[in-house]
Amino acid sequence: MKAVILAGGEGSRLRPLTLGRPKPMTPLLGKPVLGHILDLLRRHGIREAAITLRYLPGVVTDYFGDGAGQGMELTYFVEEEPLGTAGGVRRCMDFLGEEDFLVVSGDAVCDLDLTELIALHQSRRSVATLALCRRSEPLEYGLVRTDPQGRILGFVEKPGWGQVDTELVNTGIYVLSRRAMDQVEPEGEYDFGKDLFPKLLARREALYGWEVPGYWQDMGDCGAYLESIHDALEGRVALDLEAGRGPRSAGVEIREPCWIGRRVSLAPGCTVGPYTVLGEGSTVGTGAVVERSVLLGAAVGEGAEVSGAILCKNAVVQRRAMVNPGAVLGEEAVVGAEAIVAPGVKLWPRRHVPEGGKATVSQVTAGQSAPLKFSGGGLLRGDMGEALTAESMLALGALLGERGAVGIGWSTGSAAAMLARAAACGVASAGGTPLVSDAPCSSAGAWLAKSHRIPVSLFVTQDGDVAELRIFGPDGLPLPRGEQRKLEGGLLRGEGSRAPASRVGAFETVTGVRSAYAAEAAALSRIGTAPLEGIQVWVPRAGTENQVLAAALTALGCRVSRGEGRGMATFSVDWGGFRLTAWDEEGEALSSDRLLVLLTRIQLESGGEAVLPAWAPAAAETVAGSLRGRLLRLGRDGEEALRLWREQPWMWDGIFAACRVCARMGHTGQTLSALSRELPAFATVRAEVPLRSGRGRVIGAVLADGEGAESQGEGVRARVGEGWIYLIPASRRQALRVIAEASGMEAARELCHQYEDKLRSLDERV
Repeated sequence: MKAVILAGGEGSRLRPLTLGRPKPMTPLLGKPVLGHILDLLRRHGIREAAITLRYLPGVVTDYFGDGAGQGMELTYFVEEEPLGTAGGVRRCMDFLGEEDFLVVSGDAVCDLDLTELIALHQSRRSVATLALCRRSEPLEYGLVRTDPQGRILGFVEKPGWGQVDTELVNTGIYVLSRRAMDQVEPEGEYDFGKDLFPKLLARREALYGWEVPGYWQDMGDCGAYLESIHDALEGRVALDLEAGRGPRSAGVEIREPCWIGRRVSLAPGCTVGPYTVLGEGSTVGTGAVVERSVLLGAAVGEGAEVSGAILCKNAVVQRRAMVNPGAVLGEEAVVGAEAIVAPGVKLWPRRHVPEGGKATVSQVTAGQSAPLKFSGGGLLRGDMGEALTAESMLALGALLGERGAVGIGWSTGSAAAMLARAAACGVASAGGTPLVSDAPCSSAGAWLAKSHRIPVSLFVTQDGDVAELRIFGPDGLPLPRGEQRKLEGGLLRGEGSRAPASRVGAFETVTGVRSAYAAEAAALSRIGTAPLEGIQVWVPRAGTENQVLAAALTALGCRVSRGEGRGMATFSVDWGGFRLTAWDEEGEALSSDRLLVLLTRIQLESGGEAVLPAWAPAAAETVAGSLRGRLLRLGRDGEEALRLWREQPWMWDGIFAACRVCARMGHTGQTLSALSRELPAFATVRAEVPLRSGRGRVIGAVLADGEGAESQGEGVRARVGEGWIYLIPASRRQALRVIAEASGMEAARELCHQYEDKLRSLDERV
């Protein structure tokens, strides 16, 4: 069997380790990662391979030549423009012929049993067989859903936590038939995961995935690189660690496991290890300590300490300096005597930390020392002065400014204003136009993006020492997960444009947002053309969101009293204006869940379709059935549901929602309590269950339990007796969130406790 090795990657997330070399040429224990892949193929009897190249192809061809030195026959295919993973293999078909063949990534660390994978493929007569492995944190991978026989049921590329219902991920190692490749489009970019495999599924082809024995690690970033080094030294992955092993020196303390290459100089009194790799040409001075680190021909001076770091070729750490875990020093970077490099800081090549200085921010084109990650709700959240600083906001603004105009707003605090203004400066520095608005709350910032057709809008709020950032696209919704990932990666890598002085963006202001937003919420939420009469409501005084709500309800025609009391319905919004809660005329609270079901009823009464989040109560299905309406759910119903979601802002904007409910009250003359009584009887209870094992593994066990649980695209829903359970993985913790729904509160509590016990039991078993 022949193989194709995909080796065109640039490795931007591994920078500065990969600056000046393609990702597959990253040094790993004496040879490039690609060299270990060639070793793996040879061990499994594969001697002929095509290598697809794009970024700096000469680095690969010069090193490996025709492959004779590795016991291989190598043929190279260089892509002049991106072709995608399947498109790159498409160019190799004359080399591959009509027989089945293997595809493997050239930048992963693995020793998977390829012989078993090939045998499984042949026994099932599969059109394509995918090697799978488990990951408890699978967000950076492609999920693969299979049945108990291994037949693939579906794929989720780069999921959010709500989509995680298995731990099985795509390794990028496949056995393919010529029949599979016949389905690849003849021109342009074409990927296996995004294009070919879904197409084969749609054609009902035999497509299998197997958890293959062995080790696999996608060397996606510097943390994964160090993890693969650790695992190799522990013996968890079978690699050739003997070639280039250098001698130990007298008077040097070596704490195993370590790997020491040729021409390494170790001064008496130094300490090396554990879990340390010293590449060819590295030096460690007297009294220095190097542990859990990789030196690729770097120098560590007398008395210096290096822990959990990567030092590239000719990097220098001078006497008594300290380099902390997660730091990476590019080629010829210098850390001066007695200087400190803080955890996670990256120094690009030839950057310098002066004697006695301290590097706390990465010295790259922009700089973000600690990664910022979007939560499940589309938030960037962090402590001000630590995760969120003026520098990180400048970098974020520069990334956003590449899109053109950027809405900028803030509320509740001078620190929030500082962060927002820093982002605005970043936008201008990239040549974008910062549109600084007087939007009073986050939902107004979302409305601004949609109403003014702004490519992106940023709103910053402050809660004590914590800041929250929400970023909205031109539809007023949070950026899609793919766009969030691009921003996360751009911040981590220090990307972002810098325009020359002649193209720096000009600041503009947008005023009157509060009144325009309130007026549109009232206008779009009306039911019919008749004016509202006799609708009196309370709106609390606290909160800028409630000021907008009062203005919107007044514009609708309601008589609004500020404060709280009985005898009239009370509406209040929080969470930046996105969440509505209410109390009826008798003081009974209507939860956000109950209001969603009421809004569903109002929408379906008009003869239209309604859309809800995946987690919304199943009682809405009962309402839809009684009105013979069509109810869609986000995630489950794809682009059609997302289109409706954009068109129905009252389902996700609390101010629009309050206007919609009041419009319904005015249209029929019913009180809020009367509207609530028309809804099905139901109650919901929420809980969170901490886990020992992975979230995807426990969700997968629930789906395999045979009790009718179904994936909703975002989380899993199961019918349990007369009630419902909805599960969704927590985005920031190793835990599952549980929503139990039943006809009454006691039944919902009992169901919730029952399922909490079940999840703990599954967690112990898997």
